[in-house]
Parts: sequence; structure tokens; C-alpha cells
Amino acid sequence: MNIIKNIVLTIMLFVISGCGYSSIYSKQNYQDFQIEVIKIQGDNEFNNYIKNELKLYSNINSNKKYLIEINSHYKKIIISKNASGTATNYNLTVSTNFTVIVNDKVKSFQFKDSINMKKNNNSFEQKKYEESIKRNFASSIREKLIIKILSINDN
Repeated sequence: MNIIKNIVLTIMLFVISGCGYSSIYSKQNYQDFQIEVIKIQGDNEFNNYIKNELKLYSNINSNKKYLIEINSHYKKIIISKNASGTATNYNLTVSTNFTVIVNDKVKSFQFKDSINMKKNNNSFEQKKYEESIKRNFASSIREKLIIKILSINDN
């Protein structure tokens, strides 16, 4: 039985390692541009997540520099309540406007993400989960912005 188990594990290891998977964004880490956030407005916590995410793609030694202004709006809206009037479900939405300046060209982009969230009875866990959602929003929006920046770079 152990021999069969080892053979199956070995075959799975070869299949997984040989599948050729690589992230479509993996090569973007090596882009030759610098991102500098020059103005931030809106939700401070979310903007800090975005700013930190953008640092991952910034090469401080690059000559090509993108100046970015961020304006974000974060909303937590009650979408349902129980019989006693206590909130049970929320909709979390973030809308972010970016102004990108490069070589005297100004481009504007807007991205929006939202998710529904059930209320957790443990307020500490609820807060941690909401922070995690904000970080995921920031990561998703950063990916979208990098794609747009690369399209500016191609033009």
C-alpha cells in the first residue's frame, strides 16, 4: 500500500511541477519604472494599503517616473437587519480614482470593487476580516492600475 502511495505522490509531484504555471503578473515585478504617490485623499487606511502595494512595483533607480494622485471612497452599507433591527449583512465598496502623470501626459482611471459580508458576532474577528477585505481590494486595484500604467508605457 505504501509503494502505491509513494508512486501516486511522485506522479502528482511531476505533474504539478511540470504544468508550466506562472503568474501573468510575474514579469511585471521587473518593469523599469518608478511610481511616486504625490497626493492622497479619501480613506486613509485603504490609501495606505494602495501606497504599500504600489511600492512593490516601483523601481527607485528607474528614469521613467509615474506621478500618481489617489482619491478613494470606502463605504460600509447595511444591506439587511434581523427582527430586532441589528445589522446582519453589509456591502463593502471601494471606489478609487487615480490620476497618473508621465512625461506631461495626464491620464485618469477609476476602479471599483465591492463585496457582501455577513456580520460576525465577534467584533474583533469582524474588524480583522474587514481589514483583510480592504487589503484584498487594494491588491486587486493595484493590479488593475499596473495594467493601465503598462498600457500608457506601450503608447
